[in-house]
Amino acid sequence: MFNPITKILNTKFRNKLILMCIAAVVPMVMAGIYLLYNIVDVMRSNAANEAIFQADGIKTKLKDTVVTVSNISGRIMSSESLDELLKGSSENIDALQERLISEYLDVYPQIDSVVFYLNNENIDYPVQEEAEESRDEINEDPENIGGENSEEDTGGGERRVSSNVFRFAGEDICSKYWYKEADENAENRWQLTLNDDNEYRLSLVTPLVLEERFCGVMLISVAPDWISDMTEEIGRGVVMCVSKGYTFYSTVDNINVSSVIGTGVKMPMGVSGSEILTDGQNPLERKGYTASSYFNYENTYNMFYVYIVKPHAIYDKSVNSVIASYVWYICLCIILSVLITILFSSMFSRRIQSLKDKMHSVADGNFELTDDIKGSDEIYDLYEDLKKMVDSIQNLINDAYKAKIQSESFKLNQVEAEFKALASQINPHFLYNTLETIRMKAYCNNDKETADLVKKLGKFMRRCLEVKDGMVTLESELEFTKSYLELQAARFGDRVSYSIYCEVNKKYMVLPLIIQPIVENAFVHGIEGEKANGRITVKVLYKGENVEICVSDNGQGISEEKLAELLEKLERNDTSSGKSIGLTNVNKRIKMYHGVKYGLSVKTQQGKGTEITITLPRIVDENVMKRLPEKYSEISSKLK
Repeated sequence: MFNPITKILNTKFRNKLILMCIAAVVPMVMAGIYLLYNIVDVMRSNAANEAIFQADGIKTKLKDTVVTVSNISGRIMSSESLDELLKGSSENIDALQERLISEYLDVYPQIDSVVFYLNNENIDYPVQEEAEESRDEINEDPENIGGENSEEDTGGGERRVSSNVFRFAGEDICSKYWYKEADENAENRWQLTLNDDNEYRLSLVTPLVLEERFCGVMLISVAPDWISDMTEEIGRGVVMCVSKGYTFYSTVDNINVSSVIGTGVKMPMGVSGSEILTDGQNPLERKGYTASSYFNYENTYNMFYVYIVKPHAIYDKSVNSVIASYVWYICLCIILSVLITILFSSMFSRRIQSLKDKMHSVADGNFELTDDIKGSDEIYDLYEDLKKMVDSIQNLINDAYKAKIQSESFKLNQVEAEFKALASQINPHFLYNTLETIRMKAYCNNDKETADLVKKLGKFMRRCLEVKDGMVTLESELEFTKSYLELQAARFGDRVSYSIYCEVNKKYMVLPLIIQPIVENAFVHGIEGEKANGRITVKVLYKGENVEICVSDNGQGISEEKLAELLEKLERNDTSSGKSIGLTNVNKRIKMYHGVKYGLSVKTQQGKGTEITITLPRIVDENVMKRLPEKYSEISSKLK
């Protein structure tokens, strides 16, 4: 199976340096890409904020104009002379017309014209000096505004003040959609209308109502020069719409005055806001990055929209410039990093190869080293250590020859020791064979109880003599302890009973001879002097992260003086005295191999018994016995 870590570790040092360079450059490139993404996002956000700021500025000016014209309409409508005119009196119509021209048309540059269309035929209207034939406007449906045949009109040209203020509303006027809407709703509305020169104007249409009778409309048109001045600082890319999206001003290609632009959901009265168009429903989005600022004028319930269109080419050019500069910078950094890495890796690789050749020469038996490696870095230090090691090897070889000569003189002693060791092995086998002969004799004489006892004694003695330097299973240790308890039960008869309970896995590994000495101590010091009803209990339990082996008896207990002496010996791991050597030996071995927090603890009460608890780790290193074999050998020899 392919292991990338092993593959990297097995590559040459030079390749590792190059990989390290790549590992360092890749995060830098990733961080750069993330940074570039954030820069583009900031640029997009700045473009959005700039476009919204410009749209909000135009919206503020447009709203001021709408409010001003609406206030003028209100002041004109409150004139008593106008009320007299609506009632049918035309005596002061010339004076009223001159007053409107002098007080409003000449004073407010926002106003292009003020025209009253009255449906009263009995009024003597002033002569219409500048009336011209007009082209057909929208008759019924305002949705017909705009279209492919609409001509672009940005509202340019000199301002002309018309003196034809009061006019009769003939059939051509009465058929227009804004006149019909005023008649039906009797509410002020901003509409897109045609003037006498067939030019579209943004106009406030105010119904003239007298005693719940519709008398006509007042049409106040906004001067196109005034609207154009609002966008003078921005230039091209501005579109303004009213109501359902009827364009009354545009400096965007192919978007003409009177074109209809979808404006989305109808807004509540008095709402105002700004946003970047992203839903793809507005045709301006196809022309560039589009910001929309809108408000609903509460006096007329008309929605006004101001759009700022930034061509995609302008935005993409700046973004692409930033991306190109950054990419070139990153590529340059990567190339320089790779070149520098190759240069330094080659230099280090040559020095390491030289050191490697010297070490191979030493491995082949050539101890003659020359000072080919110079410098003061770690490689030079390694070479100096290699020379020292060669000198030490030569000394060791000389010592080995001397030791070989001396070893010959010990061979005879070694042979003699082997014979003695063989003889010592015969004694245990002789003991086992003798016990087995006694058991068979008892069995043949139908003394099965004696035969069984001899068998158990043989197993017990074999286990004692075969203790080795290693861990044993909990099952083996409990079986050994059970053999000891059975022998003692046969000795004491009904005076002693025992029980063994274990909830721990029988394959759990323990040090040898740690339970039986505790049980033996319970017999000797606890219940051996009792006359009857002696009981010993062995329990092996899980306790959190530990394993606890509890050996308890119902014997005579330990006095306070002896308990203090015992605890002191356990604390000092004192095995010098012959008393309680089994307990201190077990405690010392456990602490030696498992740690100081493990070992024995004693609870006792005079006249009621004693409980000794062995605490071991739940997870045991099975090789723990191999780390300190000399210490274990010392302990094993004492046990034997």
